[in-house]
Amino acid sequence: MVQRITIAAGLTMAHMAAGQSLHLSYTVTDVGAGMYRYDFELTPCEGFEPGMAWRGLVWGDCDGCPTPLTDFQGSSMSLPVGPWTEYSSITGAHNGPMFGDPELWWGGSPFVLRWTGIATAELGPGELLFSALEGRGGASAVEYKAAVRRGTCYADCDGSGELDFFDFLCFQNAFAEGDPWADCDGCGALDFFDFLCFMDAFGEGCP
Repeated sequence: MVQRITIAAGLTMAHMAAGQSLHLSYTVTDVGAGMYRYDFELTPCEGFEPGMAWRGLVWGDCDGCPTPLTDFQGSSMSLPVGPWTEYSSITGAHNGPMFGDPELWWGGSPFVLRWTGIATAELGPGELLFSALEGRGGASAVEYKAAVRRGTCYADCDGSGELDFFDFLCFQNAFAEGDPWADCDGCGALDFFDFLCFMDAFGEGCP
């Protein structure tokens, strides 16, 4: 069930300078007839503590423009997730599919949130944004953050088609230059954990 809703009164974007963030990743599978299946996985970034929680999760978001997932249909087979029992959508400054009641908080320790849906758009790396409109307990709101598409060969940094020492040099250079691409774990900052993330990706190899 997909509904059109507007953001509930009192649910505002909390602008925080720092705080616990979220990491959203997804895979895209061509299921034929011009449709693509999306499998999402949402986790907290390093440093999560009990008491942290988020609400108002929007994926396929866009800053004041139509969501690229205008026809997203969430699979009822992947519900309920967290406290939600249905899918909905949001309009306004944030645009995109979301879960039901945006006033419901999602948290817990440890946790991972997974859900599935289909759409006609195939979004590549960096093309899908997400937001969490409010956080509490030290958790930050998330505003138009890029989700990470899994299944692409991130470790082939130099695009040579093979993994070697030059990919490490390529990543180090991107990190030193502050390139957002080097935010391997998608947590919004360039730090030691991005090196660990890249090493894991390199160890897993390419398809």
